[in-house]
This record gives sequence, C-alpha cells and structure tokens, in this order.
Amino acid sequence: MNHTGPQQQDIIKFVIMSIVGVFLFMTPIPDGEGAFNIPLGYAINWLGTLLNSIDVGGFGFLFFLAAIVITASFLGSVLAYTVKPAFIENSPKLRGLFRCNAVYMVSKALGAILVWMVYLDVGPEWLIGWEGGMLMMDLIAGGSSGSNLMSIFIILGLAIPILTDFGLMEFLGILIKKFVRALFTLPGRSSIDLMGSWFSSSAAGVIITRDQHEKGFYTGREAAAICVNFTLVSLPFTFVIASTVELTAHFPVFYLIICVTSIFLAILMPRIWPLRGIKDEYLPEVGKQIDEEVPANVSRFKWAVGLASDRAKQSGAGTVFKSGVSNWLNIFMDLIPVILAWGTIALIVEAQTPIFEILATPFAHYMHLLQIPGAFDFAHTTIVGFIDMYLPALLLGGAEFETRFIIGALSIVQIIYLAETGILILKSRMPLHIGHLAIIFLMRTIIALPIITVLYRLFF
Repeated sequence: MNHTGPQQQDIIKFVIMSIVGVFLFMTPIPDGEGAFNIPLGYAINWLGTLLNSIDVGGFGFLFFLAAIVITASFLGSVLAYTVKPAFIENSPKLRGLFRCNAVYMVSKALGAILVWMVYLDVGPEWLIGWEGGMLMMDLIAGGSSGSNLMSIFIILGLAIPILTDFGLMEFLGILIKKFVRALFTLPGRSSIDLMGSWFSSSAAGVIITRDQHEKGFYTGREAAAICVNFTLVSLPFTFVIASTVELTAHFPVFYLIICVTSIFLAILMPRIWPLRGIKDEYLPEVGKQIDEEVPANVSRFKWAVGLASDRAKQSGAGTVFKSGVSNWLNIFMDLIPVILAWGTIALIVEAQTPIFEILATPFAHYMHLLQIPGAFDFAHTTIVGFIDMYLPALLLGGAEFETRFIIGALSIVQIIYLAETGILILKSRMPLHIGHLAIIFLMRTIIALPIITVLYRLFF
C-alpha cells in the first residue's frame, strides 16, 4: 500500500464502483409476480429476449450467434495448426485459445458439427432433439425467460471486473479474513465469489474465482475449494427449481435448508480429501499477489480502505473493457463449444442408456435406509445433476412431496454440474480434473442427503 496514504479520488472511485458492483450483483428487486431478481438478472433476461426476438432461419439471433462462434472456434484451431497465420502466432492470447490439445480439438469439431445439425434439423431425433443437442442449445442460447449462457456471459463479461477490480474484494478480504479463514480455510475475499454466485449465477462465481486464481490472489487449493463449495446456484434460479418441483409455497424453508446444508459442507469439505491434499501453491508465473495481513500500527478498517483504494487506482474503463474482451474470448471461443459437445453426449447417455439407473443403485438403497419415498424409482435423480442441475427437477414428476423437497434441495447443494460450472472448472488452470469433480460430487451427495432429510423432518 502507498505509505503516503490513499488519495481521496481513489477512495471515491473505490466507494462508487463498489456500490455499483453491489447494486448490479447483489440487490434483489421484486418482479411484481411474487419473485425477484437482481439488476444484472433483469439485464440478462432483457438482452436474451431482445436478441432472440430477431429471427434468423427459424431460430433466435443468439442461437445463430452461438453457431457462428462455435464454428469460428473450430476453424480458428484448424488454422492455428495448419496455416499458422501471424495474427494467431504473434498473440499469446489467441495461441492459448486455438492451440488446444487433442481432446478439446475433437470437442470443438463435435460442437461445430452438432450445432449445424441442430440448426438445420438434420440428423436423428435422439441426437438433435430435446433429449440431446436441442436441449443443450436451449441452455446455451434459448430459454423462455431470455436467460441463457450466451446472454449471461455477454453481460457478465463486462460486469464482473466492476465487482472484482475496484477494491471491494480487498476491502472485505481484510475485514472478514479471520472469520472466513477459521471457518472455511479460505481468504476473506472469497466471500465475493459466494455472493457473486448467490445473487447472480454459479457460472459467475467460477469465473470470478478463475480470474482471481490466475492473477495470484488464490492458491490452487483455495480456488478449487471455492469452486466446489461456494459457487451456489443463484437465488433467483433456486426459486425456478422450487417452482418446477411445486415447492414455491414452502420456498423460505426450502432455501433455509439449502443454506444450512451448504454452510456445513463448505466447512467440512476443505478439511478432508481430496481438497485437503491439493497443494497451497500460487501459479508460478504470477506468484502471490494477495496480502490480507494488517500491520500492527494500523487499524484493520484503515488498512482495508487503503488496499481497496490502491486497487481502484489501477482500474478504469479501459481495464474493464480489456477484461471483458478477455472473458468473452475465453468463454465464446473456448467454453461454449465444449459445453455443447460434452453436455450433449452426457444427455444422450442419460436418455438412451440405463447407466445412470445402474450407477444410482447404491443411492436407491441409501434413500431407502433414510426412508425417503420412491427410493428405487427416483434414485437416479440424485446423480443426473452431475450433468446439469436442472435435470433432477425435470425427472421428479409424480414423486411425493417429501421426495421432491429433498431431491430438489439436494440438486442445489451438489454444486458441480458438468454442463455449466464443471466445464468452466476443467477449462481453467485450477488443479481439478474430472475425477476430482466426480468424487467431490458424490461426497457432497452422500453427506448432504441425510442432513437435508433430517432438516426436512424437523419442519414437516
């Protein structure tokens, strides 16, 4: 921190931009229909609805835009390995995006082929229909409310730097460091990741964490722990899940049980394998950039304001735009094609094979032991959420109230969904691979199920 003390203009910038960030990400506003959303949520819905009102070949514009960026991602990788144009070769950023390994090259090719099969309605229904490619494209670029991954990422790409780059994380990190470190073994600034996902989306939480890890503010272990414990499904979308499983009348209790269970898991999981075994190391090329220690002769609040102001001094409209463009390139050229390819494969496996029913057999007996109604009929809903968090809610039709409540809450606290947060994590530099995610998902499921069941029975 500047030893002459923070400048007034930097303090003002920190305060104003922090207020703007909190307003955009964390201020619930009623929608007039008994629910609520945050300003960014309304912006996302508005943008998605507006762009998809433009018809392009029978689909909304975002669908067409997704097809273009997925195709461009694949063709860019082909060019990077064959023609090797100067604009890619001379740009470390573009080289990193397009010179991918074989697995992601195949994923991009599959994504490019699949998106045009869906767009042109060419191919078998089991591949391009609502149990495969069309469902994934609806997640990526559709959505009846206007909310989809394309509109979410367009807005979040520019909005996230407002929340993270103007001192708010430094300020809160200093003030609540002891509490968060003692409870969750994490830096104080990780509370922003939680709030970013809680009020905005789980994808927002992962993107914030990935950004902070790559800038040297989190170790690999810390970033991993945050992504598999703190990136909760947003409060508005939790309400959507509650509505889907017909629990809106009981939403306050439903959400209370989710919060209690999530906090318990966030305390426990970083202290046990596999998270405990991940090394507490910063990325070597950036090193440690975080400093939440307070000098003995300075008050905690004054130090927090000083660090926050120093951070705000380094940021402005140009850095926000640069970060936004970087976010867009990473997401649209790198993540969207992979989400489509592997999300579709996972959906087809779930719909066309009995593998999830077979894998869920132990959970059927587990649910039966916990005396959850319909244990053997709905056990597969405990694990299909590993693909996408909305699937369990869709598969709970006909289940009893208790089963819908328990599995609905479980689907929220499982956190790891390959079609969204999982791919974001795997494509980051965090030390988590697919095996880690599967194991942590199962551990969260095993631990959370009895907790949710007991809490449910205390209220009903």
